[in-house]
Order: sequence, then structure tokens, then C-alpha cells
Amino acid sequence: MTLRAQLLVLQVVIVLTLVCTTGVVASMLQERQLRGAYLDRMTGVAQSVARLPAIRDAFDGPDPAATIQPIAEVIRSASDVTYVVVTDEHGIRYSHPDPDKIGRRVSTDPSVPLSGHVWTGTQTGTLGRSWRVKVPIYGDTAGDAGPGPVIGTASVGILESELRADLREDRFWLLVTLGAATVVGVLCAAWVTRLVRRRIYLLEPEDIATLLETRGLTEALRSQSHEFANTLHVISGLLELGRTEDAIAFIERSGHGGLLTAATVAPGVRSPELAALLLVKTITAREHGVTLDVEERSALGAPADPEDSSLHTDALVVLGNLIDNAVDATGPEGRVQVLVDADGSRLLLRVDDDGPGIPAPLHQQVFKAGFSTKAPDTREHSRGIGLALVGRVVDRRGGEVAISTSSLGGARVTAELPVPAPVTGSPEPAASREATR
Repeated sequence: MTLRAQLLVLQVVIVLTLVCTTGVVASMLQERQLRGAYLDRMTGVAQSVARLPAIRDAFDGPDPAATIQPIAEVIRSASDVTYVVVTDEHGIRYSHPDPDKIGRRVSTDPSVPLSGHVWTGTQTGTLGRSWRVKVPIYGDTAGDAGPGPVIGTASVGILESELRADLREDRFWLLVTLGAATVVGVLCAAWVTRLVRRRIYLLEPEDIATLLETRGLTEALRSQSHEFANTLHVISGLLELGRTEDAIAFIERSGHGGLLTAATVAPGVRSPELAALLLVKTITAREHGVTLDVEERSALGAPADPEDSSLHTDALVVLGNLIDNAVDATGPEGRVQVLVDADGSRLLLRVDDDGPGIPAPLHQQVFKAGFSTKAPDTREHSRGIGLALVGRVVDRRGGEVAISTSSLGGARVTAELPVPAPVTGSPEPAASREATR
């Protein structure tokens, strides 16, 4: 996946997560508020019915339902609830939206309101499952002795289906709003992705790693050029002084021991890229007062095909960053040792140093981008990049990287990159080639 796709997908996932979480929470709060509003309405209606003098007086008449049913229906229509049911102390209905149900006992337990308490909840009755409130109806009492005996109940409810319909209507606009927010979020994510890509000049992580490595090689070559210029100045001065023999001797020393060459640094490494890298890293390390040695048994042949060249290119990134970190860790008078070895299945890159080492708890963290054990300085923005690039290249190659203690006393970082299997195929017969000409 390209960097652009990764940035876009990551931001879209964040937007969708936030929108979905907000939608779920908002929907739950919306349902709670709607149920609370209906509960307040039903409680008010039920309390009003229970305290209505006409209702209470009708309980003493010969036919309470004749008086209570019309009043209950008017109140039901006016308050926009599903039903208003009034019963006596035995649970016998005096009112109901279906007149045929009047005179029959209620289908749910009326014991709570008949005991003088208010009941709220969801039950399934003759009209279906409903959200309801039941309150007691008290009879008259003499003087101020408190409420009289419970003579019946008033039950008010609304069907759950009607409640869900109201919720769906409200949620439609909530979903429209969340959908608009999602579209805006995705568009903003695409814009941010484009902006970030433009800021890094449309480069991929591998390109950035190559540029960083190229910058290191350029600095090393500049150092070698400076060293060579000093050598020329010495030779020129000796010739000006007429000391020709001394100049010749100095040239001989420079050719064999003064200026470093790839052959003297890593004679067994035949890969041009890695040999050049080891040469310039040796020179750069020497300028920092660090001795960089390549083990004599290091060996690597030249790339044989494009796949092999790609492996060597990735090895440049890994080995260059490992050496840079080791040189920084050791400091002046330090020592770094490098091993490059390859067989038919894997390419081994190992760098040892005599620095302070890396604590075991940090062995995995050092490969995370931005993490560094080095003290902050003016290059703080470039810290935490080298080993992160090493980790990415090794992961992409399906290899392994491990940190342990070096025989030099510091850190040992070992990276293994699988060698791709060579592509084999039978050659085209000569007769066939001639036929196609």
C-alpha cells in the first residue's frame, strides 16, 4: 500500500470511528430523552385522571363505566396516548379504547398501584406491548386525615411501536447529519493526505530512505574529497620545495595506506554499492574519531539479477543506518565492527560497537519512528529515523532484526534479509527462435 493510501485509509478509519461512536451515543441519548418525555406526559395524564372528581364520584354510582369511559376517551385523544384505562380495586375495567373490554379484568397485574404505589415499565396487554404508567385512585376521606383507601387504578400507556416510529423519524435526521459529517471528514482527510504528500514531494518511504542514505554518502564523499585535496596540497608543497623523493615516498604511502580504497576496507565484498558504502562510512567514522573495522570473513558477491540488485539496495539502507547509529553511540575513540555475509538463503548484516548499549526493555521500541535514546540537539527533528527505516525494510523483506550485547561491550544489531530464489526456466530452442524470425 502506498503512503498516500495509508494516510487516507488511516484518517478515514478515524473519521468513521468518531462518527459511528457519536451516532450510537446520540441515538441512545435521543431514545432516553424521548422515553423521559413520554413518561412525564403519561404520569401527568394518569395523575390527572386519578384526581378528577368526576372519575372518583363515578365509583359510587350504579354504572361507573357509563361516566368514566367518555371522560377517559376524551383525555386519551387530547393527550395523544394509546389508552387510558380505569379499573376498580379488583382490576375490573371501567374504561378502555375497545368498549368490548370494559367490565373485564385487566390482563396485567394491578397489585402495585392497588397497594398505593406508582408503577412504570413495559408490559404486553390486549393492545400490544406498551410503555405505561399505573397510579392508584384514592377514595374520599373525612377531614385532613390523609388519603383515603385505594378504590381503583388509572393506567396510561403508549405502544412501543409508536415510540419506535417516533425514534425512527428523529434518527433519520440524525443519520443525515452524521452522513454529511462523514462526507466532510473524508474530503478533509483526502485534502490533508494531498497536502502531506506535496510537503514531502510525493515521495514514498523507500524514496525518503534512499535520499537520507544518499545524503550520508554525499557527506562521506565530500570528506574523502577534502582528504584527497589535503594530500594534493602536501605533494604540491614537497614539489615546490624540490623534495621530489619525499613527494614520491608520500604518494606511495598514500596509495597503499594513506587513502582508503574499497579493496583495503572490504576485499571480500564484491557488491559495488555495499563496498562503496563501507568505504565512505569508514572515512566518515575516522573523521569522528571512531575506528570502523570490517571483519575479514565478510563476503558478498556482485548482484546477479534485478531481484539481487533490489536486495543490495535495501541492504544499503539497513547497513548504512546501523553503522550511523553505532558511530553516534560510541563517540570519539570508539570502535565499530561490521560483518557482511551471505549464503544461498539469507544476507546477514551485523554491526557491533563498544558504546553504552541498548537496555533490553527498549529493544523493540527503538524501531518505532520518532523514538530515540540520544540526547536532544539541533538535529532533534531527524532523531528516531534510522532504526525505524531498518525495521521497515526488514519487515517488507520478511526478514528479522535483533538486538543483543556485543563482544565489544556495547550493542550488537543483527539483520537478516532473505535472498530471493533465482528465476529458472528452460531456454528457447534454437529452431524455434529461427522460425520466429
